[in-house]
Amino acid sequence: MKGLKLGKITIKAVLLAITVVMAVVMLLSAWGGVVDPHKSSLMPLLTLGMPVVLMVNVIIALAWLLLFRWKYALIPIVAIAVSWSPVSTVCPLNLFAKNFDADSTFRVMSYNVANFGPYDPSNHEPSKSMRYILDQDPDFVLLQEGSQERTYFNLSNVEMMRAEFEKKYPYHSDGWRDLMIFSKYPYTVVPDSAYDSEHEYRGGVYAKGFDILFPDGKQLRILNLHLRSIGMGEGDKDLYATITKQGVNVNKRSELQRIKRSLFDKLKIAFRRHAEEAAIVRSMIDSSPENLIVCGDFNEAPSSYCYRNIRGDDLHDTFQDCGTGITWTFHDRRMFFKIDHILYRGGIESVDWCREKAGDSDHYPQIATFVWKNN
Repeated sequence: MKGLKLGKITIKAVLLAITVVMAVVMLLSAWGGVVDPHKSSLMPLLTLGMPVVLMVNVIIALAWLLLFRWKYALIPIVAIAVSWSPVSTVCPLNLFAKNFDADSTFRVMSYNVANFGPYDPSNHEPSKSMRYILDQDPDFVLLQEGSQERTYFNLSNVEMMRAEFEKKYPYHSDGWRDLMIFSKYPYTVVPDSAYDSEHEYRGGVYAKGFDILFPDGKQLRILNLHLRSIGMGEGDKDLYATITKQGVNVNKRSELQRIKRSLFDKLKIAFRRHAEEAAIVRSMIDSSPENLIVCGDFNEAPSSYCYRNIRGDDLHDTFQDCGTGITWTFHDRRMFFKIDHILYRGGIESVDWCREKAGDSDHYPQIATFVWKNN
């Protein structure tokens, strides 16, 4: 009997220790974005994993509640409550849809189309990504990786829809550009808004502004972003898929060294470069008009240092305002992260946000619906 009692005490102690450790990790992952990546390599990784850490803490809290151990359940509950500001950017709880007049809205899509799929001149199947854009018919489409290697209308899977496209979007970007816009209304490119990162970065333009003129005279600036890629090659993605596969043993020193060299070191470099790019983007935001939308592929999760610095104290997040639950916009070989965002400020308000599993890119498109506050 004494052995059984001792065993129960030991199990309880272990579970309590796990509870405390995960609560601490919750706090670190939620608030790690306040730490400059140049000062810590761990914090950015923790913010990237915050959705998983959040779910684990919720499960632990529910488990203690089911066991009627209320005081132990308070440990993860308090950690989540203290972290609610950053947690709500990852898992908002907007349970009720907002009421709005659909006729007075405008819709903005942000979408990394990955060059509309691998180039294949023999492919005569319509691009799923372009088909989705045309079917959704938003007022503005902001593309990342729209045409890095060749003019997108030279792609056989896109050219077949050109007539329909030209009718819906008379104002649009053409040419060999990473950041592009399809617009129903006239726009001008903001002078000096395109910044280049280092020359070896493929698709070096990572920020471009467009000033939109609405028919009623209202004006809006949209800033389209594509921050530096993490730099993971196909081998790195395969490695990630392997180590995250259930049951894979990564205890061997050689395998751990390979993971550190291939994944963690690249992530560390990318996080630091994103911090530098975020400072430049933030200066663009500070010099922009009040009515502003900032969207695109940030390659960073919510609550990260980069996201926090771009958002600042003046921008709202459409997902946080209108979304519900945990979601992701990037999907590839067991990598599921929300790294695409739509932020805004000024005389507009976000009344709806959606992300659908559509297209043929490794990113999913997201659409935000806005109304003018003083319409």
